[in-house]
Amino acid sequence: MALPDPYSPGPFCLPRHLSVARWVCIALMAPVAAAGAAGTLLLWKLAHGPVDVTSVSRLIEPIPVVAGKRPGHPAGRLAWSQLRVQWQPGSGGISAGLMLEARGLTVTRLDGTIAERAGEADVVMALAPLLHGVIAPRRLRLQDVSLVLRRQSNGDIDLDLPAQKHDGRGVPTQMDRLAAIDLRNVSITLLGLPDGQSLLLGPIEAHGQRLKVAATSEDYLWNGWWHSSVRVGSFQTVLSAKGGQTSSRMGQWHLTSTPFHPGGLSVFNKGLANWDLPITVAADMQVVPHRMGELPSSLAIHLMLGDGHIRQDSEGAIDLRGGEAQLNLRMGTPGVQGPAALAVPSLKVTIADVHGALTQVQATAALTVDELKHPHVLDGDATATLDGFDFATLGNVWPAGVIKGGRKWIVANITNGRGHDLEVRTHVHSNDGPKHIRPTSMDGQLLGDDLTVHWLRPVPPATGIDAKLGFDGFDTLVVQFQHGMQATDSGGIEIADGEVRLGNLYEKGPTTGDIRTHLKGSLPAFKDILSHPRLHLLSQHPLPFTDPAGTVDAHARLTLPLTAHVQDKDIHVQAKASFARVHLGNVLMDHAVDDASGTLTATESGLDLTGDGRLTGIPVHVVVNENFRKGAPNRILQDIQAKAFLDPLSAVRAHLVPAGLFTGHATLSAHYIQHASSLADLALSLDMERAGITVPVWTKPVGEAAVATGHIAFRGHDMVALDGLQAHGQTMAIAGRGVTRNGKLNGIVVEGFRLGRTEGSARIMLPDQPSDPVHIALDADPLDLAPLFDPATRKAVHDATETATHEAGSPDASGKNDQGWSIDVHAPHVYFGPKGMVGGVVSHLEIRQSALVSGRFALDAPSRVRAVLADTGQQQPFVLDVDNLGGLLKGLGLYDRIGGGVAHVDGNFLREKAGSSGLGLGLPPFRGHLEIGPFEFLQPPFTLTAVSDLSPLHWTQSHMDRFQVKHVSTKISLEGRKLTLHDGTIGNQALGATVEGPVDLDTSVVSLHGTIVPLFGLNALPGKLPGVGHILAPEKGGGLLAATFDVKGTVGQPQMTVNPLSMLLPGVLRKIME
Repeated sequence: MALPDPYSPGPFCLPRHLSVARWVCIALMAPVAAAGAAGTLLLWKLAHGPVDVTSVSRLIEPIPVVAGKRPGHPAGRLAWSQLRVQWQPGSGGISAGLMLEARGLTVTRLDGTIAERAGEADVVMALAPLLHGVIAPRRLRLQDVSLVLRRQSNGDIDLDLPAQKHDGRGVPTQMDRLAAIDLRNVSITLLGLPDGQSLLLGPIEAHGQRLKVAATSEDYLWNGWWHSSVRVGSFQTVLSAKGGQTSSRMGQWHLTSTPFHPGGLSVFNKGLANWDLPITVAADMQVVPHRMGELPSSLAIHLMLGDGHIRQDSEGAIDLRGGEAQLNLRMGTPGVQGPAALAVPSLKVTIADVHGALTQVQATAALTVDELKHPHVLDGDATATLDGFDFATLGNVWPAGVIKGGRKWIVANITNGRGHDLEVRTHVHSNDGPKHIRPTSMDGQLLGDDLTVHWLRPVPPATGIDAKLGFDGFDTLVVQFQHGMQATDSGGIEIADGEVRLGNLYEKGPTTGDIRTHLKGSLPAFKDILSHPRLHLLSQHPLPFTDPAGTVDAHARLTLPLTAHVQDKDIHVQAKASFARVHLGNVLMDHAVDDASGTLTATESGLDLTGDGRLTGIPVHVVVNENFRKGAPNRILQDIQAKAFLDPLSAVRAHLVPAGLFTGHATLSAHYIQHASSLADLALSLDMERAGITVPVWTKPVGEAAVATGHIAFRGHDMVALDGLQAHGQTMAIAGRGVTRNGKLNGIVVEGFRLGRTEGSARIMLPDQPSDPVHIALDADPLDLAPLFDPATRKAVHDATETATHEAGSPDASGKNDQGWSIDVHAPHVYFGPKGMVGGVVSHLEIRQSALVSGRFALDAPSRVRAVLADTGQQQPFVLDVDNLGGLLKGLGLYDRIGGGVAHVDGNFLREKAGSSGLGLGLPPFRGHLEIGPFEFLQPPFTLTAVSDLSPLHWTQSHMDRFQVKHVSTKISLEGRKLTLHDGTIGNQALGATVEGPVDLDTSVVSLHGTIVPLFGLNALPGKLPGVGHILAPEKGGGLLAATFDVKGTVGQPQMTVNPLSMLLPGVLRKIME
């Protein structure tokens, strides 16, 4: 059958141009229709099950998923073994989406190695976001997945693809549409952690669904469970979570862990390396639904602590024996933004010290923040309690990071004792975030018993202290203590009370220590403490006193920064003390102070002392200022002002003056200044206005102004000058200076002096050796010795001496002056009375142990007199020659009825004989002989001339106005100021006499008795006959016939009586009748 020609016209043939147009339309519409038919078929297939598109996907496989550093070289490429696609209709308010099912997923690196693997991965992606290039998964299921991630140096976490480009951009992803998740055997490894560590999370098993809280609600909550292990180095635990909706407005999740050791997480925080103990965590979190999301509302965490240790830097580890803690976090509004409150309602731990003793610690806390995610304002309270602990092991109980400044000092310096009943309450606040949170108030207490406290090492510690620890403000720890003892080499010091204040606990800078204490003890013990080199007080400025004794009541304060190395300049010491019954030796010239009392203040800059005591029995008031500061060489280091109040009794007992020297009171003022250049000055002043002075040659009554001054200069311990020696008064003027040699006083030069009528100069030279005598050279013109010869003055001196000696008692033998003296006197004119004067006096005396041992004496007017005293050991020979006895006696005003006469005395002062001669200067009794040459007895008594008339052979030589004496010869003895004549003979050719009897040198009373022998030449012959001479003339130098006589009265006014009748009794009969 033939076919019709399509180009030939038929019954319905169209025009040719229309026919062409028809075929053009058919050609254009056919692909569209075919595509539509194919799309309709694909949609029908997707709606009824997954469609395997593996073959088609090979055209685009592998897909670059991570850009590389070089264009065209991706760092990661995604490939799969199977890929299926399925349409997932919407349900439960969740929009429809496209589900991809992939098997055998891999991500290969640029070098071809596999970086990531996934056995199965199913994901449903929302269609609308996907059309905009955003991945928004609705459902996710992963199985047999191994992901390897790497932490970058900037903290970002990416796939472990070394060649990837880090431009900060990635595939946009939205997870808020995720409604279901199913994870099985998923492992995630995180590389790039510090120290080459890695974190392994998995295998992870999880299932969860986001469900509507109500049919008509637009809010969803997750419901499901999660289980995974976590490994980082030695750290390992298994975390489990389960939760879901609990009400229409609330959901809850419960999280638990298996026990783990946080030390394994030190890769994230180095401090965790110190935690070597197991911890178990259980947490409950409540969430509030918010559309497709959920917001946390509260979190409760319960921690269980096992036995273990918490190591501390440079400190002993804390031995933890279990514990638990509860932490609660409640948001003001659901979510991580807005205010929140954190509470620790309970924290209980048990800590063991190195000896195994257990301490129970409990704490609570509460904290509020204005913004949980980025807090600025924080405010909270905390409390802590301890039941008891041993201070020796406190470092094992007190964490090193808690009140670091206070802990460091207490742990290091309270080394023994028992603490108990600790309770601490604090309030913290910050307006600038957590880093600036600080306590604003703190209180509480801790009781300590029998503590040992090192208040400044290496000073010996205080022991036996009872203490109470508390707070003063938020940054000051206060330790109040009492009942302690400070040990020293000289005994203990009682610590009555005190406190230690540790300040600046939280501010920048070192913690400060302020130690105050009240101390009681002996002066030697305090001297030991103040002399410790660590205090830089008496160790650098020692006191020169010896044998200290007495009691001290002191308040001391020590402030210093509590740093590892405290510099001396940062240590500040303050001490205030009162002392009583104090004894100090070698205070002044080897003399001691006794019964002293006063006050003392001391700092590292100086020392001030005010006190009263007795210096060798003399009341003394002292003010001392010591300067410890450094500075110019001329600065004053020591300033001492002292006043001594002299009274007769104390001065005698101190051996400063002989008994009877003065009455009343005198004040000695001394001002000592020592410079840093080792130079020192001592100014002395003696006020004698209220003193009456009585010496043998001069007196000053009470009330008459008189003052003496002097100045001494020192270089170190050497005396370099003594000058300004002056004394002024109504009858006194003295000016002098000292002579120094080799740092010692060598002598004193009195350039001029006036005492009453005495004027002159003197030189005193001190010996180089203690056994040598002191040399004194006195030049006086005139020299007033009249008081020595005035009985009233002598009696006054004697009475004053006796009274003072009686009141002072017998001084110790050690106080006697055994210094030797060598004295030279030159006095052209010497007063011996109100007007009487002698001239040309020159003497030299040697005195040892207060006794005159030898000497020479010369007098030129009114008569030449020479005397010599020698020393032969047991005896002291003495010789005296007077050229004109009558002239001497008349010139001395003693007796004017003798003319002429040469006198000679020789004898011995007998040391072996007990007693004294009475002449003073320690001279023993004297035995000797007196010879007087021819002299005249002027204006003789009538009885003497009458008796001489009995010698008619010598009438031509007899005169009424004078009686000539040819010679006088007598033995004399001097003992106890009594001169006694023995066997004395007086006479001439016409008349002879015998005489004997005493003369009292104190009262000048004479009591002589003798005989007068007329016709002496003939009458004395019977007494010389052998055998019967003593019977005929019993008196030595007497005669057969003689008249007895007596001389009574005084030396100046003798009264002579003669008994003429005695001549009628010859010889021995006359002696018997006497």
